[in-house]
Amino acid sequence: MHKVHIMFLLMLFTTINTLYSQECGPSCPVCSGTGESGGTLLSPKSLLISGIAIPTSDEDKGVVNLRYGVTKWLDIGAGYTINTKKPLWSLRVSPLSENEDGWRPGVILGTGSVQTGGNDQSVFAQLTKSWEFSEGFAMRVSGGVASLIPDFNKIYGVAGLTLTVTERVSPFVSFDGKNLHFGLAWIPVDWMTIGGLLVESKYAAVSLGFRWSFAKPEAESPGTI
Repeated sequence: MHKVHIMFLLMLFTTINTLYSQECGPSCPVCSGTGESGGTLLSPKSLLISGIAIPTSDEDKGVVNLRYGVTKWLDIGAGYTINTKKPLWSLRVSPLSENEDGWRPGVILGTGSVQTGGNDQSVFAQLTKSWEFSEGFAMRVSGGVASLIPDFNKIYGVAGLTLTVTERVSPFVSFDGKNLHFGLAWIPVDWMTIGGLLVESKYAAVSLGFRWSFAKPEAESPGTI
């Protein structure tokens, strides 16, 4: 049954791909500079420094990004496109968190991203939901709408699908409003993520991310082993 659900979602992404606009959106792993499909906020008091290199691309060859979790419902970020030499920034707010034990998805509102080869900011609203089917196998789905600043008359769909096949390996696909991006993320150690991607379904890319947490460990209760 799980395989049927996954095949249906992949077919849905392919169908959506025929209804694209001409802009790149906040689900793009290139524009975000993370090399991932997104869908969740950073934990409070955690810092992520990431970058992606696309040596064969005809447009941006790389993006670097810094993101910080301010609270459990807010994270902020800033980045830089290497070829076009343009800054980018992001702010994501989650007014409603997902119900992990039920079907209620989380809501994320924000701004971020640049158009590939340019510097257009996007605003977006999306839903995100995860399911854990067994130990070591989980799925997260996100989807929503986005628009470019200041051309709010153009609305396009964005989506992401991430599978966790072990605790440290996650294949994913994201749709940015124009193109599909496929990738595989590997976490060799808790503070580092290495990824391989096929950007716009044709450009090979690699990503690297480093994460630090500045939150104090929770004190153990008396009698805890």
